[in-house]
Amino acid sequence: MKKNKLIYASILAFSITISGCKKDDPETPAEVTPSVSYSNGVFITNEGPYGTGTGTISFYSRSSGSVSANLFGAHNTYPLGNVVQSMEVFNSQGYIVVNNAGKVEVVDATSFNSQGAINNLVNPRYFLGINNSKGYVSQWGSGATGEVKVIDLATKAVTATINTGNGAEGMVKSGNNVYVACSGGYVTDSVVTVINTATDAVVTNITVGANPSSIKMDANGKIWVICGGEWNGTITALLKTGRLVRIDPTTNTVDFSLPFSSTTSSPSHLVINNTGTTLYYMYNGGVYSQSATSASLNATLVINRSFYGLGIDPTNNYFYGSDPGNFSSNGKVIRYNAAATVLDSFNVGLIPGNFCFQ
Repeated sequence: MKKNKLIYASILAFSITISGCKKDDPETPAEVTPSVSYSNGVFITNEGPYGTGTGTISFYSRSSGSVSANLFGAHNTYPLGNVVQSMEVFNSQGYIVVNNAGKVEVVDATSFNSQGAINNLVNPRYFLGINNSKGYVSQWGSGATGEVKVIDLATKAVTATINTGNGAEGMVKSGNNVYVACSGGYVTDSVVTVINTATDAVVTNITVGANPSSIKMDANGKIWVICGGEWNGTITALLKTGRLVRIDPTTNTVDFSLPFSSTTSSPSHLVINNTGTTLYYMYNGGVYSQSATSASLNATLVINRSFYGLGIDPTNNYFYGSDPGNFSSNGKVIRYNAAATVLDSFNVGLIPGNFCFQ
């Protein structure tokens, strides 16, 4: 669950924006019986009700256009848990991060049968595969701390804890290093923690901007970070505006930092196309693009609509945007082609958030 003040403000802004969005998105059929194999499509993580019940995973098939509901519940004998935060496929295994339950459920990525769980986590956020035997899980811990847990993929045991900036979030691997965006959790932070994956030691902390959350690597190997900014105590204005920051991994220094002008809109959900040449992010009620070779803020509007979550399919550069509706009944996903023209929409579970492309 997205818990800090900045995210609450984003949810409020999203709710206001979405109330004016189109209600006539072309729809595909409702969810169907789960498929036998999930080898060519898109997993959607549905958070589920906060504090009670269970989150779910939906699956959209690229080949048939069908949508399967509640994959984990359909193929296993117990519910996934609360709240489903994210999912990553690595070495044919699906790693589903379940935030409030403090675990990562591991499944076979094509059958969705359980392969066990990584337990004893505290507010985990994202999984990243490091090599065939090791993975990292970012977590908030108590919310005023930040950590990366080192995972033995064979035993699913936590073997070490790496202290990071507060509120460890998205991660990306570049060479032997992993870059961890540290949003602050329940407080505020402004660093990207760099970890040497050979030693699991912190190399350095790079100051970027307030509330860094998502992080991507471009075609030239540069690291991009979206920073949401810092809200005031009443969550009515940004004391520090958002930034888009680029890091040179050869020196672990900031190449440039591009500030946003709005004091009422927080940029978020950084994604990148399959060639690593164009970045996209949500800001000011829409989806905007940024050239990876530009040293100035492009802020080019691509989709004039706000989403709760944003993804881009690496197979065809199609956009996926999640719409949770009223946050108390099932949401939907809207698909756009690479030219940002709406294609269709389909129903998913309660509070759809992140996407995992298989």
